[in-house]
Amino acid sequence: MLPRLSRLFRGQVYIEVLIAMAVMAILGLTLFRLSALSYELISFSRARIAARHLAQEKIEFIRNLPYADVGTLGGIPSGTLVQSENIERNGLSYTVKVAVTYKDDPFDGVLPDDLLPTDYKQIRVDVSWQGLASSSVNPVTMITDIAPKGIETAAGGGTLSVFVFDSNAQPVIQADVTLVAPSVNPPVNLTLKTAASGRVILPGAPPCNNCYQIRVGKTGYSSDKTYSTDEIANPNKLHMSVVEGQLREISFAIDKLSTINFTSRSSRANGFAPLPNISFRLKGGKTLGTDVYDDPVYKYDQTHTTGADGRLSLTTLEWDNYDLIMPAASSYAISGTNPLTPISPLLPNTSIDLNFALDNYTANSLLAVFTDPASALIATLAARLSDAGGFEATGSSGISGDPDFGQIFFSGLNTQTYTLQATASGFQDFSGSIIVQSATKEKIIITP
Repeated sequence: MLPRLSRLFRGQVYIEVLIAMAVMAILGLTLFRLSALSYELISFSRARIAARHLAQEKIEFIRNLPYADVGTLGGIPSGTLVQSENIERNGLSYTVKVAVTYKDDPFDGVLPDDLLPTDYKQIRVDVSWQGLASSSVNPVTMITDIAPKGIETAAGGGTLSVFVFDSNAQPVIQADVTLVAPSVNPPVNLTLKTAASGRVILPGAPPCNNCYQIRVGKTGYSSDKTYSTDEIANPNKLHMSVVEGQLREISFAIDKLSTINFTSRSSRANGFAPLPNISFRLKGGKTLGTDVYDDPVYKYDQTHTTGADGRLSLTTLEWDNYDLIMPAASSYAISGTNPLTPISPLLPNTSIDLNFALDNYTANSLLAVFTDPASALIATLAARLSDAGGFEATGSSGISGDPDFGQIFFSGLNTQTYTLQATASGFQDFSGSIIVQSATKEKIIITP
């Protein structure tokens, strides 16, 4: 009995030791994490204090410059200040960015009533840093205004206004607006951020004819820009002109990017198994202008290929209408897509899965899409396609989980008129004529 009690006692001791070690490990990890957070917080505070001192130094340096020199190299207004510089301080690398813009004070009216819109200059200094407690997204920012000693004077040039909005026509705040005008004197090359109004307004811009190259964007957003006639014969947004003493305005639409997850699949007869290495063309609806033949130039028109598993994710698509098209040399034809294409529209900041089924290509085919008056797809609908010469083909539309949901594909057809008959539970029977020519896609509305 005693040896057994001794073994039980030793086992209990071992268990208590293991529990104690586990508790100590948890406490040790907690203390380590707290120490790391404390060190990171202290490092961030020290770095931020140094960044504030750098920003204050830059502000004081600018305040002591002659008013005519307060500007940036390549900026509007032009001056002696560099737009961005790196400074080492306390073992950290700081980036100091300076932006100078003219301001039109409402005290004496604003454009177009105010003929002298360059009332004073506003200076913005952003200081960010790298390292353990980096702050590149939320820099230390200081803003100050500098006015001329006497009354306002004409700085010359015109006023350029850039407005950036999203898909809901709401202003996009803190969007990056880059302006490049190499032909003006002095040349312009600067990047500014939009205000709460979604605008960047630049009085005193040097006049020129179609020379301001403008590009707008924001992290996680789509981008937009102006174009020259060398890039697009007839661009919708031509490089901007600035006229002496006049206001010129231009607007751009950007929004958060979206994702489409594509899966290429075999035909219904082959069970919709994933089909690898399929090339397809994805075309958007937005146009940038027209070419020399007056044909539209699409903003997005690219060819992609699915992987060995039949999948492909495109994660940088902007809001637009997208259509899925097989290349001319493909040996496949689309026999169904879920959801239906074209996608109208792909909304901003969304992710969708798109399955498309493929059948063997034939010169003439029909993809019939069956919906009710509210555009809801109809599953398990029976259809019969026939002609006057005795041809007949039948099929049934797929259910909600299938790539051919609400669709029936007929291949091996001729260029001619066919009769299509369709029946579905709860709907009136349909009968109508369909003209088939090449790859035909027809939407058919069935009445409840």
